[in-house]
Amino acid sequence: MSPNAHKPNKSLSSAGLGHSHTVAELLKAQREKLGQTLKEVEKTTQVRKRYLELIEAADYENLPDDIYALGYVKSYADHLGFDTALITNMYKKERMSYKQQRQIAGDNLIEENMSIKPLGRQGFAIGSKSILALSSIVLFVLIIIYLGWQVVVLNAPPRIYLNANQENVTTNFVVVSGQTDRGADVYIDDSQILTNADGSFSERVALVDGPNQIKVTSKNRLGKSSYVYKNITANLPKEKTQNLNVSATTIDGVELLVKVSNQATWITIKSDGQDVFKGIMLPGTEQLFKAKSSIIMSTSNAGNTQIILSNQNVAGRDLGTVGRSGEARNDIGFSHDTQFSQTTN
Repeated sequence: MSPNAHKPNKSLSSAGLGHSHTVAELLKAQREKLGQTLKEVEKTTQVRKRYLELIEAADYENLPDDIYALGYVKSYADHLGFDTALITNMYKKERMSYKQQRQIAGDNLIEENMSIKPLGRQGFAIGSKSILALSSIVLFVLIIIYLGWQVVVLNAPPRIYLNANQENVTTNFVVVSGQTDRGADVYIDDSQILTNADGSFSERVALVDGPNQIKVTSKNRLGKSSYVYKNITANLPKEKTQNLNVSATTIDGVELLVKVSNQATWITIKSDGQDVFKGIMLPGTEQLFKAKSSIIMSTSNAGNTQIILSNQNVAGRDLGTVGRSGEARNDIGFSHDTQFSQTTN
């Protein structure tokens, strides 16, 4: 069955479900209704199967609470035909409820541990002075353990390993993957990427024609870091390097040339509703995207992202950067009839 076949209208009632259902129940029920497997959804949305499983299980303990996870839910909901704004709002509320429930559970556990239960039929009570003394001893021991742990960790930077890649490629991108310590953050040329709970990571990286040096850094919560370099040479065919220009005349469609200048930047592109690029663009890289109707772009650094547009109203129009340096912008839309004055506002 085609991934886009029998998509529901942008509502919940069209799927035979209501607001009493959770996001996980809605998405799983609609996927099964469409007869799609998680592998098929992964191929279409480019969201890894592991995250799809966590979303359908409402496993908020292991599902990251960040912009990436929200983007995965949005992509999955859009693929199934739901109103993405409604689904993402439901998801945010469920995550907030989950956090509150964990907080309440933690408070209740503390209260239970503080209560003294009777032994057999005879109960006994511990005075406030005894509790205070016991608490002081426990706190002292915890401080000693923590200080010892800090001494060890501060002198041990996180480990990081990269999986093997070809040193010479004929494509304008490569997938950089590897493993680091649990809880450490990973950066590609100072742009943070998503890591899994076990410390593994995998990210697409756009390349320039010729030599590319990719710096991958792992940083733990105490600021200790380590890094490795990966050197890859891209030998791009002439047609790929010569065609990195939007049309010089107006066209019946939309073309968008994305350029990244000073810093590596995380970019996502959706053409005519289909995800066509998700990953890091290195400084100096360019990517040309085409669509019949619309292109939607998100960037982690708007001030470092320059765009040139051609559609039925403008030809090769340089719109400059799409925002301020360090500013993240999501779902910037460009259609076949977008006017220039409307594109960057």
